[in-house]
Amino acid sequence: MINAIKKMALGVAAAALVLAASGAAMAFGHYTPGALGLGAATLPPPGFHYTIYNIFYNADTMIDDNGNESNVGLDLNVFASAHQFTYMTDYKFLGAEFGFDMIVPLVSTNIEIRAAGVDDSQFGIGDLYFEPFVLAWRKPQWDVAFALGFYAPTADSGGSASPGLGYWSFMETLGATYYFDQARTWSVSLLTRWLQNTESRDSDVTQGANVVAEYGAGKTISLSRDLLFQFGVSGYTNLQLTDNSGTTNDDVRARSNAVGPEIHFTLLKPLVLQAYLRYLFEYGTEATSEGQTLCLTLIGSF
Repeated sequence: MINAIKKMALGVAAAALVLAASGAAMAFGHYTPGALGLGAATLPPPGFHYTIYNIFYNADTMIDDNGNESNVGLDLNVFASAHQFTYMTDYKFLGAEFGFDMIVPLVSTNIEIRAAGVDDSQFGIGDLYFEPFVLAWRKPQWDVAFALGFYAPTADSGGSASPGLGYWSFMETLGATYYFDQARTWSVSLLTRWLQNTESRDSDVTQGANVVAEYGAGKTISLSRDLLFQFGVSGYTNLQLTDNSGTTNDDVRARSNAVGPEIHFTLLKPLVLQAYLRYLFEYGTEATSEGQTLCLTLIGSF
């Protein structure tokens, strides 16, 4: 969603550092981890839903493939406002509610890598995401989600701060939320995203496949009859599963993890309005940047 910088090789200590920008990591692939946390695998009920993901990412540390800090003079700041339009129907397929959605991201990237002589800024519409097949199962103490979608290379690409990546990505989503009590006040959620990529139109490089696992655990309390408050911990793990192929073919695989606090408000009347706020710190990073993510998500249900 936010990845806005093409992979580039940096000659640092006779080694190549492979970089790409992301709202959640300077990492690998279209999907931005950290966009979801508490209730990540709980999909909205039938109806139309408009979601705005406002994601701020900052990093000044580059980690090599051995997990050591590399002094490349990195200064990366990314802001993305991703607009998601979701429609869940009453139609049942395999016992699940069927729906579909699309995402239009607006991306602003500022990147400086002094060791590579890179200093660039750009704002634009990122690659569009289409998810034509979404299934939501709902049980008294379980929610299960499954979806199939793809990113289309609709945005400008090829530059160090370009909003697009220049290749197609296909994504499969599977996850579940479990509620420990029948009132659904205590919950734990895990949502996985599996991505495969085509060859870049700007080079003959094919980015390796990756998996993103987002999670959250929290407690919900009632502040009033029409206002709910949830608090807890959320995070993610992002792993590159296969090597890159093409001119930068190598066995370096990026990875990153993050964890942090999250709060969530739900207003039940006159419309269902929700606000999520999470702050995530990255750790256990390899072959990518290490920084912090602040995400403010606003949802209106109609």
